[in-house]
Parts: sequence; structure tokens; C-alpha cells
Amino acid sequence: MIDHEKYTRHIQDPGAKERVVKALGKVEGVLKNHDIRSTEFLTPYEQQQIIGIINGFQEVTYKIEGGYQGAERQMITIFHDYLPGDTVPSSVAVIKIRNKDRFKTLSHRDYLGSVLNLGLSREKIGDILVHEDYCHLIVDHEIRDYILFQLKKVGNAPVELELDDFENIRAPEEAVRKISGSVSSLRLDAVISLGCKLSRRDAQALIKKGDVKVNFQETVKIAQELQQGDQISAKGFGRIHVQSLGNQTKSGRIKIILEKLL
Repeated sequence: MIDHEKYTRHIQDPGAKERVVKALGKVEGVLKNHDIRSTEFLTPYEQQQIIGIINGFQEVTYKIEGGYQGAERQMITIFHDYLPGDTVPSSVAVIKIRNKDRFKTLSHRDYLGSVLNLGLSREKIGDILVHEDYCHLIVDHEIRDYILFQLKKVGNAPVELELDDFENIRAPEEAVRKISGSVSSLRLDAVISLGCKLSRRDAQALIKKGDVKVNFQETVKIAQELQQGDQISAKGFGRIHVQSLGNQTKSGRIKIILEKLL
């Protein structure tokens, strides 16, 4: 029996902790039954935690899949190390959803909301790559047929669905807005205040509510120090990337450039 507390006591994010515990159950099942088991779709932080744990067990190994190179949300398939990785079936599938309404533009939120309205959990859905008149939806292969038969409309627009090949996936170029400014420190609340155009007090309230993640890990630490390259997501305000840090101004403030996804 694997000591779950030993491997999860350092994880503060309740959702991440729950998914790591589930992954430990998968490892236990593989060790006991010599079968193949897959996690749900995981954030990069969760992937890092679970891969570190799997690497501590000599008898098992894994492969990680998100449908395309550079995928953010990925599933980890766990199996005994005597199995060649190329014989282990894929756990993910890609569905092409074509918008048949040429007068309506569909967003990531439209596609995700319509899929979740089928009664599916977010953990069954990987990346959603939106293009002009279609999107590629990465999903757990176990629910692909359900989506193909049940999804008829997205945002009130009629859609046409088909399974697609992984090699046809292409990531869309992300639209970003650069935000240049200066902050009194690299504290999380100061950077969110600049990037989200909030007062310092409102930024602190957002963090304390648990609505902010840094590098895909939930945090309630308003004074958490950020570094160049950090990714911040704030519920209702989108994602912010700390692109670069500059020198201090004469008044002691730190110059900073942020990129905000549009």
C-alpha cells in the first residue's frame, strides 16, 4: 500500500492534491494487476508532481500525451516497464469541430462550455485549439464517441464533428497584449494589480479567494515573489506571462514587461 500522505503533504492546491492521489491509485493498480491505467488530463504542475512520483517506482514507467507537441493539458499512461511503450495504446483522441454558421465566430469558451454541458468533467478534456471556422478538441479516448454523437451545436451554431489525425493538429498563434510598467516589488499582488488593472486591495482579495494560480498551482500568498518566466492565471482576468524584468528606477521601482493573453 502506497503512503499517499508521504507523496502529497507538500501540495497546497486541493484540486492538484486530489488528482495526485488518484494517480497514486493508478500506480497501485498497475503494480497489483499488471495492467495499463491512465490519469485524467493534468496541468503542467500536476504532470511534474506525478512524474516525479512514478520515477520513484522501479517496476513502472509511463508515457505522456496531449495530442500534439507543446500541449499544455496532458494525460499520463502508467504501465509496467517490461511493456514496450509503442505497444501501449493512446489514451487521447482528437475531434475536429467545424462551425457551419459562417456568420458566427466561436470562441474557446463557446466550445468548452458546450462540451461541458453534455455532462462531462473538465478533466476529460485536454487542449482546445480554436481556428477561424473550426477547432481541434483533444479528449480522453473513452468519451470520444459520446461527444461525436451528442454534440450538435456550439453557442447556438450548428456544428459538424469528425475524428481527426494527430498530424493534422496545428496550434493557433496566440494573441497577446504587452503591458509595460513598474512595480514596487515582485510580489504577486503588485504584478496582478498592474496586469489586471486592479487596485492593490482588489488584487489581494482576488488572491485570498483562491482565484489565482502561479505556474498552474493555486496560491493564496499575496506576497509570493515572482520571477521572469512565471505564468499567472486570475479567474475572470485571463493569463499573464512575466516576460522580462528590467532595472530599478531612481525611485526604487522595478521595470517589468507582461504579456496578457487576449
